Amino acid sequence: MRINLNFELESNIISKEYRLAIISFIKHALVNKYPNIYNALYKDNTKMKAFTFGVYLPEAKINDDNIEIYKNDKNQTYINIIFSVFDNAVFIELYNSFNSMINKRYPKDENTKSTMIMTLRKITMLNEKSITKNKILIKFLSPLVLRNHNRETNKDIYLTYKDENFNSLLNQSAERIAKEFNFESSEIKLIPVRTTDENGNIIQEESKTTVVPFKENLISASYGKFCLEGDITLLNNLYKTGIGSRRSEGFGLFEVF
Repeated sequence: MRINLNFELESNIISKEYRLAIISFIKHALVNKYPNIYNALYKDNTKMKAFTFGVYLPEAKINDDNIEIYKNDKNQTYINIIFSVFDNAVFIELYNSFNSMINKRYPKDENTKSTMIMTLRKITMLNEKSITKNKILIKFLSPLVLRNHNRETNKDIYLTYKDENFNSLLNQSAERIAKEFNFESSEIKLIPVRTTDENGNIIQEESKTTVVPFKENLISASYGKFCLEGDITLLNNLYKTGIGSRRSEGFGLFEVF
């Protein structure tokens, strides 16, 4: 199930680490409404969470130290956050928690040092699409992050679709998601998309790579349009859970065209 959260911001200048502010909001909303659910989801950091989200920053201008967002003619700044939730029970808990935060300033402390002070103004239910083909065109609403953890060095390496073993690692990630949420897994394949002219010359690369600042690290990620192939049931499930690593931290959400 999918919902859109519409937030009003007190400043149109926000940190590049804005995902951390959103994660903090999620935790705050849950701990106040469902403390037991909060403990179940966040006290055990190894537990996968049955949701993902993506953030829309209107007319965002990325500067060296921050992000500047569009102000409307009333000098107001809004952002939208789309949540996709696989588990119905978790969806109800998240929805009720978010609903309890309507029109409440967060963080509410007047002396906060947060660069992203926001107020949830509206929650809107979104229609989910039903996938009926085993080959679909998708667009990432939040970058796809794929993490390969080296146990010997205890370091993470982040891959993009340009890396040689990308699809192999993507399948390992999908298998872990399927096992966690109890649905069958099978092979998937993510294929980059290019726009070409009648002679086959590349006009535009629709699939792209980027580097995202997150938790004081720079993470390589993929974004844009891709072709995703796989079993229809599996694709429908991954559409709900998101794909890749760090899904519940604002990565791996995609839309179907």
